[in-house]
Amino acid sequence: MPIFLQRTMIIKNLHCYQYRNLEDLAFECNANINCIVGQNGVGKTNILDSIYYLAYCKSNIVANDALHVKHGCDAFMIQGEFENADQHYKIHCAYQNKEKVMSCNEKKYNRLSEHIGLIPLVYISPADASLINDSASERRKFIDAFISIFDKQYLQHLLTYNTLLAQRNSLLKTKRIDYTYVSVIDERMAYTATEIFNIRKRVIADFSEQVTAWYARINENDKCSVVYESQLNDTPMSDLLQQNFEKDCILTHTSTGVHRDDLLFNFNGGLLKTNASQGQKKSFLLALKFAQYFAIKEKKQMFPILLLDDLFDKLDKERTQKILDLIGSDDFGQIFITDTNKLLLHSFFEIHKGHSSLWTLENGELTICQ
Repeated sequence: MPIFLQRTMIIKNLHCYQYRNLEDLAFECNANINCIVGQNGVGKTNILDSIYYLAYCKSNIVANDALHVKHGCDAFMIQGEFENADQHYKIHCAYQNKEKVMSCNEKKYNRLSEHIGLIPLVYISPADASLINDSASERRKFIDAFISIFDKQYLQHLLTYNTLLAQRNSLLKTKRIDYTYVSVIDERMAYTATEIFNIRKRVIADFSEQVTAWYARINENDKCSVVYESQLNDTPMSDLLQQNFEKDCILTHTSTGVHRDDLLFNFNGGLLKTNASQGQKKSFLLALKFAQYFAIKEKKQMFPILLLDDLFDKLDKERTQKILDLIGSDDFGQIFITDTNKLLLHSFFEIHKGHSSLWTLENGELTICQ
């Protein structure tokens, strides 16, 4: 396992209060491997989601904060202490009366975007299947969150673009359009979109190579790649806005731009969505997230925290062993793994007993196994 002396982000302890189905749960985290076993529905995913929340200021499960308040309660709180070398971060989140407050070391954030990137973290969960099966918006959210972790300027470009897009769409819905104002917005949108496009294109080109390499470590018999699909590959943003203005007026929204970008997942000469089995799709998603992990590690010069939820679902015995060998190597920092298979995780725990903890979650209580 990595030596935890410097440039490794870890969460030392976690406290969840009235978060989803967790009434009042607190525990000290192992700096290396944390295995959590329990039946479906007991709250294993919610523990990992609360750690994700402290890193990204939002849930990985559903966007509406009100839905994360435990049934019958009116507020929730999540708190965790993080360390990286000689840096210490006490991250606190409180939600009550439709108001969310995030703070670091007791200093409240004025804008949540100020916090993004402080805690490098990668979350792998069954919900990642939406990256394959759902619309392009899911894949854009993935790549945007990925790049924003290590590129603050990209995040600002994205926020600016979305604001301009909303303003332009609002103008297109009016009966009498202010063409001068539209031209000003178009000029700013063209610049911002081009910046976003160039960063995405550069990052995804390197990222695709890493996904291919990681998939080969899990299953060397298949070939896969990630391709960046954008209208800006063929036409500058300024031209797209001008060429489609009349169409946009009829549609009353902006039909072209980087907000329509997509990632294509190619697999054995076709698309992953139609050509791959469930096990192959799970393997691809793991390769995708491992590539994300190491890209963040390289950019931040720091081991991120790795969350693995229901890790072994849809994996056969051979792939399961390969994944266990990978995550048990010196390539990763602090890891959290959840699964219903106590025997499998217990065997993994026994191999790494010197630097791991095995927890059982039952009736809202975490019990450490000796």
